[in-house]
Amino acid sequence: MTDSLRIDYSYGAKDLDQIRALRYEILRKPHGMPESSTHFPEDDENGTLHLLVQRNGELIGCATLLFNEPHSIQLRGMAVATVHQGTGIGRRIVFEAMAIAVHQSKSLWCNARLSAIGFYARQAWIESGDYFDTPVIGKHIVMTTLSGEALRSTPDYPRRSIQDQSRS
Repeated sequence: MTDSLRIDYSYGAKDLDQIRALRYEILRKPHGMPESSTHFPEDDENGTLHLLVQRNGELIGCATLLFNEPHSIQLRGMAVATVHQGTGIGRRIVFEAMAIAVHQSKSLWCNARLSAIGFYARQAWIESGDYFDTPVIGKHIVMTTLSGEALRSTPDYPRRSIQDQSRS
């Protein structure tokens, strides 16, 4: 059996059980939060895009993209299965989200946990604003990319999507 890594796009309510299970294990359970905390109000909306990274049919990473603002896209609920952390899966998710933002000429932003600031900074994201506290989870800061046009002109901009990379 060949090792197949791929990313799927899922809109709205489709695949939410898998997504919420991974969100819970990585983002909520370590803080003693209930499984119900993995439900985001926008999850079920048709315009919400969920990125699902699968290896050999198993969900190993996910993120949700919200298109609620005219000039930016929010990255939310990004999670990578513990055994796959540090292997580049998170970076691939971020690059896919960045490619979508560039295609739409929008910037991309997220509320980053303190433990994730270094990860986003290595992908050319910058801190924006002041730190704020999220109950139970802890301190966060908004991090953002450049606008789609500006990002496209940077030397580190990813030139291929995850689908293309997995075929190489």
